[in-house]
Amino acid sequence: MPTPEGQRLHYLYETSDESGKERFVYSCSECSCILNVCVALEPVGDTVESLENRCPGCGSALEARVTCRSAHIPEAWSEISRSAYAAERERAETKVSFQTAASLRGFSFNFAPLDALVAHYVDPNWSVAFAGRCANAVAEFLCFRAQLPKEAGGSDSSVVLIDGGNRSDLYLFSSYAKLYGVAPRKALRRVVTSRAFTMYQMANLVVKELTRVVDEYGAKVVVLSDVLGLLNDESGLREDEARRLAGAVRRGLDEVRKEKKVLTFMTLVTRTPYDRVMTDHADVLVGLEESGPSIEGTLLKHPFGKPSSRQFRLRDLLFHNSPGRRAAGD
Repeated sequence: MPTPEGQRLHYLYETSDESGKERFVYSCSECSCILNVCVALEPVGDTVESLENRCPGCGSALEARVTCRSAHIPEAWSEISRSAYAAERERAETKVSFQTAASLRGFSFNFAPLDALVAHYVDPNWSVAFAGRCANAVAEFLCFRAQLPKEAGGSDSSVVLIDGGNRSDLYLFSSYAKLYGVAPRKALRRVVTSRAFTMYQMANLVVKELTRVVDEYGAKVVVLSDVLGLLNDESGLREDEARRLAGAVRRGLDEVRKEKKVLTFMTLVTRTPYDRVMTDHADVLVGLEESGPSIEGTLLKHPFGKPSSRQFRLRDLLFHNSPGRRAAGD
């Protein structure tokens, strides 16, 4: 569902202005998107129904996710109303369906907890890092999401995956493909995978080979999996040499990102003493750790987003928003 013409989406965390008029503000508890602003208190069901039970910010079902509070609103919020959303939807019914802000820029996780953590905005110029024991599942997820058409929030391109910890999970990747009705073998052909077995190989792949591979396959997304994990396997490596190799990988990835305008993601699954060589220079850093039966995602760094956390199950990541179609024969 598109937003009203001339109106961008607004979120609760964007302001702490106490000088505006006091109004009742309805928002999505999943992403904090403002849904409705009104003078008199209205039934929550009216907002849910007018938006057809879909949040215009994250696309989540609104039932049981709408919160209401009395607040002083900034002037920019004065035109927000459920009727404005509904009117725009009627005008656009024969046009494109709603896309998140991230998808309009070419890439979307299309998974509410992750999109909420990164404020629904993945700028192509940013370096994004996922750290923690559960980050590997996101690497596989990214390799598949990037292949999807742009209108579905992907990049419609091949993906270069450099696997630094021999963690590539073909079964998990195939599961994503099948749930979207894509033959796994077809999806795998669009992932250019290179495995590094030493940190020297990792540095060589990023610094000397990555630009050529991106050009050769027309890739728009690069994923480095467990990028520094190999340092723990090289016990004889001096500290200064380990830092030099980690720095070379980071600088090489930055150069490719800026020169080729590709989205770059990295995962740091294995904790090392040199992680900050990478994370200090990342624009976005999300921690992913086990919390009982769930995964707790924590936004640790973002150009403008505030620290926040979301919990989800690995099953949620796997089965979210899947079309439920059977894959073609592979």
